[in-house]
Amino acid sequence: MSSVETKLRLTSLREVMADHKVDIYLCTVGDHHMSEYVCDHFKVLQYFTGFSGSRATLVVTDKEAYLFTDGRYFLEAESVLDKTGIKLMREGVKGVPSIKELITSKLQVGNTLAIDSRFFNINTVKGLISVCNECNAEFLSRFTEPEKIITPQIYLPETEIFQLDEKYTGASAFVKLSAVRAAMKEYSCDAHIICDLTDIAYILNLRASDIPYNPLFLSYMIIYMNYAVLFVSPNSINIKIRDYLSRIGVIANNYDEFYSYLEHLRSKKILIDENRVNYAIFEAIGEKNEIYSKTNPSTSMKAVKNDTEQQNLRKANIIDGIAFIRFLHQFENELRTNRSLCENDCAELLKEKREMSAQYVSESFTPIIAAGENAAIVHYEHKGSGKKLSKNDAFLLADTGAHYLLGTTDVTRTVVIGDLTKEQKEMYTRVLKANIAIAEAVFKKGTTGAGLDILARRELWRDGLDYRHGTGHGIGYLLSVHEGPFSLSYNSTIPSNLVPLEPGMVISDEPGFYKDGEYGIRTENDLLVIPFKETAYGEFYQFEVLTLVPFDLKGIDFTLLSADELSYIKQYHHRIFDELSNYMSDEETEWFIANFISPLS
Repeated sequence: MSSVETKLRLTSLREVMADHKVDIYLCTVGDHHMSEYVCDHFKVLQYFTGFSGSRATLVVTDKEAYLFTDGRYFLEAESVLDKTGIKLMREGVKGVPSIKELITSKLQVGNTLAIDSRFFNINTVKGLISVCNECNAEFLSRFTEPEKIITPQIYLPETEIFQLDEKYTGASAFVKLSAVRAAMKEYSCDAHIICDLTDIAYILNLRASDIPYNPLFLSYMIIYMNYAVLFVSPNSINIKIRDYLSRIGVIANNYDEFYSYLEHLRSKKILIDENRVNYAIFEAIGEKNEIYSKTNPSTSMKAVKNDTEQQNLRKANIIDGIAFIRFLHQFENELRTNRSLCENDCAELLKEKREMSAQYVSESFTPIIAAGENAAIVHYEHKGSGKKLSKNDAFLLADTGAHYLLGTTDVTRTVVIGDLTKEQKEMYTRVLKANIAIAEAVFKKGTTGAGLDILARRELWRDGLDYRHGTGHGIGYLLSVHEGPFSLSYNSTIPSNLVPLEPGMVISDEPGFYKDGEYGIRTENDLLVIPFKETAYGEFYQFEVLTLVPFDLKGIDFTLLSADELSYIKQYHHRIFDELSNYMSDEETEWFIANFISPLS
């Protein structure tokens, strides 16, 4: 979208604001379900700004506009917002005010701050109301007019829902519903409203494809002690699924009837997660019912993978590992024969290798295939064919993943495609050392992501360097590739970084380094938390590396590795060969040994 088009759209927005006497308007990336990834119907912020990142908030006044986003998207946002009149607010950077601070500075007595409360969680809106009260300003919670500007109207998706067999889930929907009701009983709640699409899909063992890269379906659910009501498009449910829902005590209602249904809820104690439920729901039920706020029981349930899920994830990573190795082998052959490759060729080639498995469902996020300076953009997305690869690029960063019936993967490898400078080799090695430091960690029960993160960042912090993203995030099982309630980063102001890690949790390990305008490096594996030992000092845990993809040894400065780190790489590459060699052709086997085993001998 051109800067001229962006300005025209903002002008239309301001006209609507003026018509409704709105002085400040906020919109955010997301949908009515607090999702990170959304279908086109909900992309209001992207329509007005052109920005397509997964986290941002837009603040618009009669003359100014501000886009807040985090370090993953600084470079992308700079490019997209250039000459649009929208000011980029780099969250976390010294001197940049928070959203609350900015709004407080702009709101005057009698002004009106407006949002569409279906896009914001309860806690966020309570904070905005508090700001308005402090400034003696008005708050308008259901300002839906901006959404009506978007033309042509994009309809809600209605993809077909399918049941995920118990051989994949390891537990029936009946068992999961019983566990949720046990928590409701503990909290003395009559009903539990769930807005989160991943929680609903997990509990019911159902999947679909309403959201790109996320096998989910648009829905709400209310669980009572004896039955549940699912609000979903009737066009998404065939007779088989409707019968299945009936057998597990779930009534299927129309998705569009959810808010009118809430009007009839009275005199109940209702369990909701104020961080995962939109404020419009709270407005509908808050005055007529008692609200009990707690993290959805299913959020913690799905975070800890059961034995069946763990075994399936190991199998999924075998499938994913051989696909990635076949990609690397063909990629190297095509580079050697001087075929002209672009970023999109690499993305399509890797997808093709994954699609060879009967277990494959879809990619788990938009592939990040970035050559040369593009790799410095943390969440880079190529347009069209993308950049043409050149030996002058030094690196190709490939951050990709897949959903299989056996689970979800997320892996990043930085591949050497040209001659490296001393600095580039050093930084590649230091990022790899950071990855190994997390993978090799042994930690006591109760340890959080904030407690482990320094093991990775110390490789960069000692020289005043860093990377502007977390070191790790939870990974769902054929749900969202980004899953809470835990994460891995030093920032103790983010609640997920303070959630203790438990056996069964799966987390990514992805330190990186990015030199703006030149190159980027990231190395990512998926880790499973497993028990280590119990002593007189307590229980200790460690990680099992699930990912089975070799590191590019051409990028390593071996003089920077300790004996233990070198041993780790040797053992890891031998493990990959032992587990995957039966799936390799003779040519692939010979190539693997020559590139990933012999140089370590």
